[in-house]
Amino acid sequence: MHKSIVFLLIIISTRLFSQSVMFRGNAKHESAVTTSTKLVYDTKDWSYAAGSPIRSTPLATGNALYFGTTKGEFICIDKKSGKQLWKYVTGEAINSSAAIQNGKVFFSDNHQTVYALNNTNGKLIWKFTMGNKLAYPWRFDYYYSSPTLYNDKLVIGGDDGNMYMLNQSDGKLVWKHSVGNVIRSSAAINNGEVLFGDVNGFFYSLDVNNGKQKWAYKTAADTLKNEDWSFDRKAILSSAVITGNKIIFGSREGFIYCLSDKGNLLWKNNHRISWVISTLAVKDSFVVTGTSDGHFVQAVNLNTGKDIWKFRPNSLFWSSPTIVDDKVYIGSFDGVLYCLDLKTGKRISQFTTDGMIMSSAVWSDNRLYMGCDDGNLYSLKGHLPGSVAASKQYVYYDKDVKGYYHNGADLRVKNYLSNWGYLPVSTNDIDSVLMDKNNTGAVIVLATNYLPYTILKDGKSSLLRKFLDAGGRLVMTGMNPIIYQWDEKGKQPYAFNIPLADSVLDLKYGPNDTRGMKGQYTCFATEKGRQLNLPDYWTGNLSIDASQVNIILGKTENGDVSAFIKNYKNNGKLVQLWINPDLPQNLDAVVKAAEWELR
Repeated sequence: MHKSIVFLLIIISTRLFSQSVMFRGNAKHESAVTTSTKLVYDTKDWSYAAGSPIRSTPLATGNALYFGTTKGEFICIDKKSGKQLWKYVTGEAINSSAAIQNGKVFFSDNHQTVYALNNTNGKLIWKFTMGNKLAYPWRFDYYYSSPTLYNDKLVIGGDDGNMYMLNQSDGKLVWKHSVGNVIRSSAAINNGEVLFGDVNGFFYSLDVNNGKQKWAYKTAADTLKNEDWSFDRKAILSSAVITGNKIIFGSREGFIYCLSDKGNLLWKNNHRISWVISTLAVKDSFVVTGTSDGHFVQAVNLNTGKDIWKFRPNSLFWSSPTIVDDKVYIGSFDGVLYCLDLKTGKRISQFTTDGMIMSSAVWSDNRLYMGCDDGNLYSLKGHLPGSVAASKQYVYYDKDVKGYYHNGADLRVKNYLSNWGYLPVSTNDIDSVLMDKNNTGAVIVLATNYLPYTILKDGKSSLLRKFLDAGGRLVMTGMNPIIYQWDEKGKQPYAFNIPLADSVLDLKYGPNDTRGMKGQYTCFATEKGRQLNLPDYWTGNLSIDASQVNIILGKTENGDVSAFIKNYKNNGKLVQLWINPDLPQNLDAVVKAAEWELR
């Protein structure tokens, strides 16, 4: 091989090996991603059960993911399969996000210890212990400062009130600077300055070479007393984002601040007391963040700080938003990772977990990764957007029905959909909803698994069939209620009426007895079903032959169809799902089934 080619390969190899990756991508905390596919990432690819909550943001690089848990385990897993590669135990909660460079992965635990491990096998290279923690009784927080990499150095804040610079090679102290207050924000580095906030409402600039203070900005929190509010209104936990000559961060005081690179205020946006813990995400002229008690996600203008939009799902947001293409991904306390349109703030989709989401999502190699308080690290894959424009959206609910759901579980389904703007419809007014010509193309979700006989009695000329043939969509969240005869006064089933499903819906389940139900079998989601976020498996007791439906969402262990979509005239659709009758979960599957056109 020619010497110049060998030399070039060595240079390329060295650059790849020395590449640094850290929280929010780089030392400026810029994290917007642009792809060529423009997919929506909301479908579970795999999940890794870590055994305790994951509040650190995963680090994705090469073929590996690195993250810590509240149990004190730092874990490396394969990015494609989710299989564990190695684990290092510190014994103290790890809510700091990792950084990697030159074959070393760096992080800290809640015991004030910074670690450097071999990134391929998890062996300890060095560790550095910061000073004793300062008193901070107003904590009510989970995040700790994460390491920021600069050349061959590492910068990290501590609960002892010091900002540290360490050698990456051996962990030796280069300098430290005391601000006298706990530091939880992760330092940003720009133009030779280390930029961060403390829990007393001060934002600092230090000289990256020697740690000496260059300037400090005093937020309005300096005039506040936490005791007057019964909670912390002073701390800056949000990490700064640098874009151009602007420094942007949030505060528990309830403001987003934008400073110049000289430390002068350019603008601030008032969240009206609600904490801004999120590290903001910036793309083009949009600055996006979540907020706490305000229960909203917000975009403001980069140049003016003026509101652009607010998304209000009635939940707290502490995790940081991630922008992929023109979509915002942000996790909430209600266990949902929301996907929003960057330009309008409108909900595009969501992925539901079983725990609060405080970890922030990261994109890498066509997957989105995030941790969750349910103890899982999730890998989400994408698909092309497939929204359906329904003229109106309704949720049917009747508290007196005794059927599929138990102990009022259908009320949870109804409330979930009402929160998304679905209009409640009852037994008394469902007839008028179906007959209303303005509802052509509308969607009705059955939170209560019952349909009155008045809308079924005329078979293919019934109100329900006319609604479907006019382009309407009906989503069944449990067993098809049409297969029963109902006591209309007591609103409970008392006998089979399986042929009615054929008469109204062209669904031939079988004889009018238990043979038509085919027994209780394990059902498994298909790829289309997983795209809706149906559970991997469930127990169902009503199935049908695949030839009678158009899209299969789930199959029984015997190969019959359990969950499906059946088409009618003018793009009308019947969607059959299976939601847990005792503890309804995966409710985002209902919304997606109601609003999407699966491709």
